[in-house]
Amino acid sequence: MKEKQEEKKLIIIKEGLKVLYRKGYNATGVKEITDAAGIPKGSFYNYFSSKEDFAVAAMQYFTSRELAVMEEILTDTQTPPLERIENLYRMKIEHFISKGRYSFGCFLCNITLEMADISEMIAAEASKAFDQEYQPIINCLQEAKDRGDLPQESDIHLKAETLRNSWFGALVIMKANKNEKSLLSFQQSLRDLILR
Repeated sequence: MKEKQEEKKLIIIKEGLKVLYRKGYNATGVKEITDAAGIPKGSFYNYFSSKEDFAVAAMQYFTSRELAVMEEILTDTQTPPLERIENLYRMKIEHFISKGRYSFGCFLCNITLEMADISEMIAAEASKAFDQEYQPIINCLQEAKDRGDLPQESDIHLKAETLRNSWFGALVIMKANKNEKSLLSFQQSLRDLILR
């Protein structure tokens, strides 16, 4: 019984996340989430105490998916560590250009910009998720430094923060301009400045 309930909860998270990603937190009602998951609206509260609680679960699910992709690319020991980081962002950029149509941006960024000043729960989860997502990159940068691919005086954490801030900024500008220019500029900066 508990297993079936967990399966149903995961379906609500997956389907509701799509709506939340597309429309944002404030423009998404509980009914839209339950309609997407194919359950009655009243059933929502069997799984989540509030829409805010659901949003945090959606953020955790999104982060786990992102980490799985990062893990696959960033732990490929056949490829030099700095090249792995470039490969990760090349894949992300191709996704936004070919499938995202410059509209979605990063779900974590979107919900943080919209809700962090209003919801302590969402702000705390976003902060945790951003740290989790950048740990594999820090590990890769450290490996590059240990191999001598980066200067020994390199500040790995500063590089990771610069990379993260540049990427999120590029996504915001992409959404505003509805083109890939900021993504390609980020890609060039990654190669010429950040990973040097």
